[in-house]
Amino acid sequence: MMFRDFQLAAIVGKGANARLLRVPMHQALQETLAESWCGQYETFLRGIQEIDFDAGYQAEEHERFRLEDYELPGYIAEQDGASIAELDAITNDEQSLDITRGLVAFVRTDEGDNLLLFQNFSRSHVIRPGRFLFLQRNTYETTQRPGLTLADKLSAVFLSDEQKLLFHNFRTVNSFLPLAEFYSEASEQQIREVLQHELFEPEDLDALAVDAPQWFRKRFAMLKDSGVLDDYSANQIRERSAGYEIIIQVRNGRIVFPAERPEAKKLLQFLNEELFRGAITETLYETNSKREAD
Repeated sequence: MMFRDFQLAAIVGKGANARLLRVPMHQALQETLAESWCGQYETFLRGIQEIDFDAGYQAEEHERFRLEDYELPGYIAEQDGASIAELDAITNDEQSLDITRGLVAFVRTDEGDNLLLFQNFSRSHVIRPGRFLFLQRNTYETTQRPGLTLADKLSAVFLSDEQKLLFHNFRTVNSFLPLAEFYSEASEQQIREVLQHELFEPEDLDALAVDAPQWFRKRFAMLKDSGVLDDYSANQIRERSAGYEIIIQVRNGRIVFPAERPEAKKLLQFLNEELFRGAITETLYETNSKREAD
């Protein structure tokens, strides 16, 4: 298999104001990446079993979650390989690298199939001037402008002709494509189980578990399946909250889970990694809406 018309774009920001920025490349690099991503695509699909998305199930290495009739966000769906050339280049807005959530390649196979290939992207993928040395005429130099590194595997594949999205890890893909709506809602009993986790000390369990709105039910379900509560201590989570305009109170080694819903919502957003800060204004946003956080 070979890819034709390989075009790469960055997914910048989230929610209503999310957009694509073109990643400009010389033809030689374009051809090299087309070959590399073709190999990643074949690896992504080789020997896999497609299964319907189940929020409570952790896909095995050989399994790929499937979402049929998936609707891409409008800012992606309205583009194709040809229109990418008309987008603003990310080199003209380098601060956007700090709020880039993913990379998407628009390709056409030699069999005529249209594909969108996704990789996740975070600040750790940004090469800062002075942080990376490369060899030039037997002398090490550093880049003068920010650069980016690419992953060696795909996070998701969208088959345009079938309107089908394939992916392996919900949390990874949810960082750059909206998937929360496909997540099942936690029951009252499941919310109670989360709040009774050894990491939490709830102020009022009933206030959150009884008649919880849909938003809360989905986020409690996401938190339950994330593994965050088992992988980090209360103090570690509190340390990582610096800069997110949230006060996490720890008592006897447990996080005090507030009873008031505005504070509880902020904590759930943080624990589910649904908050990010704008690179220019440093405003704190909700990732699923691009609204300024309360």
